[in-house]
Amino acid sequence: MRLSQIAAHLGGRLEGPDLEVARLATPEGAKPGELVVVREPRWLEAALASGAALVLGEGIPWPQTPAHSVIFVSQMERVWPRLLALFERPLRWAEPGIHPSAVVESGAQVHPTAAIGAYALIRSGARIGAGAVVAPYAYVGEGVEVGEGAVLEPRVTLYPHSLVGPRCWIGTGAVVGVVGFGFQDGVRLPHTGRVVLEEGVELGAGSIVQRSVVGETRIGAYSKIGELVLIGHNVQTGQGVVMVGLSAVGGSVRIEDRVVMAGQVVLADHVRVGQGARVAGSSAVSKDIPPGETWAGGIPARPIREHWRRLAVLDWLVSVEKKIRRLIDKLS
Repeated sequence: MRLSQIAAHLGGRLEGPDLEVARLATPEGAKPGELVVVREPRWLEAALASGAALVLGEGIPWPQTPAHSVIFVSQMERVWPRLLALFERPLRWAEPGIHPSAVVESGAQVHPTAAIGAYALIRSGARIGAGAVVAPYAYVGEGVEVGEGAVLEPRVTLYPHSLVGPRCWIGTGAVVGVVGFGFQDGVRLPHTGRVVLEEGVELGAGSIVQRSVVGETRIGAYSKIGELVLIGHNVQTGQGVVMVGLSAVGGSVRIEDRVVMAGQVVLADHVRVGQGARVAGSSAVSKDIPPGETWAGGIPARPIREHWRRLAVLDWLVSVEKKIRRLIDKLS
């Protein structure tokens, strides 16, 4: 791809030779014929030494090196996704139609434009929508609905009667609809409900969403769930929720619209996280979080100001301890 084509796509300005570039590269590992995006001044020296072509945004000092080809852009954050899309290699799990090795049971409905990969199993009563992709070795249980344009990566498991909305993306090895961790008198409770993923939900690889005891476990539209996340039974999330990987959500939790949870967050059973709230990484939440608040800390998490105050007090106590020890040493 020529630099002039890239500059036109990004709405940028090319200075230097109009070279052909094959791929994006990091500043420290780039070679001639590649393209480096310099997003911080500290990476400029390594990028210049690599001999690769550069993309620079505002705020990056340019030493006016005539030997380099540079695309200047005004707003790097806006053009960054578009630049990545130019070099993306789309994954083609299956071609439209049903692979000869796939099994589609009697009573299942597969739209003619859907793609069913090798060794996938579509059980009776399941419905696969237009343009949906079921990758190799995926399992789609009885009565499951997979919406238009949804993608199931390899080895995804959809338990019976789960609903996957249009344009959802479910990562490799994810499990949707497994029985939840609910017991009474040492006996696992029957889970009679199902899981609903609304439109545009993305579920990371290896994540698990448990079906409800009664009713639905529901993930709101356009929510983004990271890798290796556990979502317990009867959980309800609003729309646009962001949940980074390695988090765990206890049963019957309510997460309202536009909540952001960083990595390794744990929510105890039955808590409610209010609209627009934020939870810092490695926090353990045992109480309801009001809308719009930011909580942080280990066990238990607290409002962010309380967390900072607690850390400040601990630092002060350490300094006091040092002074006391010095005083004891002098007295002795």
